[in-house]
Amino acid sequence: MKQAILTAALLTALALPVAAQQVPAELDPLGLSDVQVRDKKHSDYGRVILGTLPGGARIAVELDRDGRVEEIEGRRGDRFPVSAVAPLIPEAVRANPAWPADAMLEKLDFDHHDRIEIEGRLADGREFDAEFARDGRLIDFDTDD
Repeated sequence: MKQAILTAALLTALALPVAAQQVPAELDPLGLSDVQVRDKKHSDYGRVILGTLPGGARIAVELDRDGRVEEIEGRRGDRFPVSAVAPLIPEAVRANPAWPADAMLEKLDFDHHDRIEIEGRLADGREFDAEFARDGRLIDFDTDD
């Protein structure tokens, strides 16, 4: 019986695409398609997940060696809507009045010091970069006027 269960588990794991086995569940809400998983230059530093968001933007998601999201960046100049990555942003940050909910991002960085940094364009076309603490506090918000 024990062997049958182990065999069934192994067959199930083998039936899943390799990418599905290596993509952390926290990325599921992004709805990525065309997923590719690659090791970083030094595999003990983590992996990179390449994929396409439902709106068509191509992104690269860098994971640390523990599989936590470090950074999301548009590939080949693609920008992605803040709404596409909202499930990864703490509610306290999204609730801040300065949070640019209608922006198009080039980069989203989850800093190891409990900060979230974003770069992109506001709805009016101005470039910006901002930094928030995970508790929702605005640390910095700069625009190119």
